[in-house]
Amino acid sequence: MTRFIAVSNRRGGVGKTTTTMMLAYGLSVLGFQRTLVIDLDAQASTSITMMGHERWRLAKEHGKTVGDMLVEMFADDELDLEPYIAPQVGDVCIMPGRRRPALDVMPASFELDNREREILLMNANAGPTIEAVFSKLQKNVARILRSLNGRYDIVLMDCPPGLSNVAWGALGAADFVVIPYIPDATAEDNVGWFAARLAELDPAKRVRVLANRVRPNSAFQAGIMDSINNIHPSLGLAMPIRSAIAGALEFRSHPQPIRSKFGDGMIVVERLFNAMLAWFEEAGAETAAAAGAKAREKLEEGVL
Repeated sequence: MTRFIAVSNRRGGVGKTTTTMMLAYGLSVLGFQRTLVIDLDAQASTSITMMGHERWRLAKEHGKTVGDMLVEMFADDELDLEPYIAPQVGDVCIMPGRRRPALDVMPASFELDNREREILLMNANAGPTIEAVFSKLQKNVARILRSLNGRYDIVLMDCPPGLSNVAWGALGAADFVVIPYIPDATAEDNVGWFAARLAELDPAKRVRVLANRVRPNSAFQAGIMDSINNIHPSLGLAMPIRSAIAGALEFRSHPQPIRSKFGDGMIVVERLFNAMLAWFEEAGAETAAAAGAKAREKLEEGVL
């Protein structure tokens, strides 16, 4: 069974790309999970970070991005997603043998927002109201994404800031939603509004919040996190500000062990990975427990 995870917040700059990347590497390398990252953000930061600029540029030039997929989606109800998936991405290898993890990406492009707009204009007369057109796009996106069920263990969806119809489609497809946020004066209202909208979408939707860019010994941020955690379920950790994590966003042409990539930020990757495994197990995903046991054995052996 595939677990679909959306990383989303309508606010930009809260660490969605960082969170997605750390989850992708953690689950594929530490958890030995077949992982697909779907980049739904027109900034394409996740795509470029995981593919490298040259490979991403070629995918864009050959029409193999999420934006191109959206256009084809309305012309073909049984769309094959294979052409839009870039296999074996990232700059991390698994030791020994230096093999790559099972990590793929469906890249975004700068034209993604324009493609969505074009689709809405082309289908403006497809329903009695514009809301019906929005609903159709959201449902089609969710249906196409869920067609990947069984092909991967994990499908990670990096949603854009704001809440486009494509983003709502991804949220509809998600089994789990992670809401990264920076604990500042606006966080409580922003997270509360978004969590309420997700509950309207599906009252049973599994949602967890994740504090990001947390400063050590900040009483102000600690107070904000306490207020949010008292209302909304948390992943149970806070992502600290670490230069090693910021540096890991750079793509390197030669694969390296995951610990070399993240440096002293590796402890955060491990904590995030373990938090997700605990969430999966709580949700009744037995395969996650098995993956966690296997990963812990490898960690103890010093293989990773």
